[in-house]
Amino acid sequence: MSGTRVRPHVARVLERTRAMVFVFDSVICDLFAGVDTSAITDDIRARLPAPYRAPLLDSIAFLMATSPLWMVAYAHEVSAAHGDEAENILRAAETAAVTTAVPTPGVREALLACQLSGRSVAVAGSRYSATIESYLNRHDLRQLVGPIIGYRHHRPSSRPMGNALVRQARTALAMKPAECTVVGASVQAMMIAADLGTQAIGVAGLRESRKHMAGINGSVVVPSLPHLADALAIVPISGGITSPT
Repeated sequence: MSGTRVRPHVARVLERTRAMVFVFDSVICDLFAGVDTSAITDDIRARLPAPYRAPLLDSIAFLMATSPLWMVAYAHEVSAAHGDEAENILRAAETAAVTTAVPTPGVREALLACQLSGRSVAVAGSRYSATIESYLNRHDLRQLVGPIIGYRHHRPSSRPMGNALVRQARTALAMKPAECTVVGASVQAMMIAADLGTQAIGVAGLRESRKHMAGINGSVVVPSLPHLADALAIVPISGGITSPT
């Protein structure tokens, strides 16, 4: 055990935490690190009918040009067939990325610390559920995780957004919102936790800084996943586990 000092505000969150939802992207890994995602969006765009391939200049067009998720949604708007083809392209890209993406330093230790301290774990992310499952299996992390919440497909009419994914994860863990803590690396993750009434722990330096994530409806920030792992080992759960509402 290291000489990690757990700040009081972090300890208070952990004492109330009986279950944790780890955000897959950045916290578990950066799936597309080193991958040119514009090549994925270009491949999808190239398969669309000519009138839909013309570049646009507004902010939504920028997102579609740089985000495979946005391009898949756009392809579904063109037609169901083009949407399904775009999904196949994205699935293949995610499957390939599983073999190259490196786990975030300390993620195994953090997940193991949850298990040893009696805290349940779910993983949620804006990836296909099969991608998350495959990644955890490949890196021998699956046995440390309970429910996996991701996408089955990206059809705009039925695709759950970030809030819905985390809500599904919390429900699958069968815990009250106040007993559950989201572990994320972005302001968005902190805001989702606040919206759902759960606690939040931000991991600094993976995507955003401490100053951006701290204090959003009581969210706290740790400097790294190894630090979180040590804190989980030091701080016990207070009281007994209560039944969900």
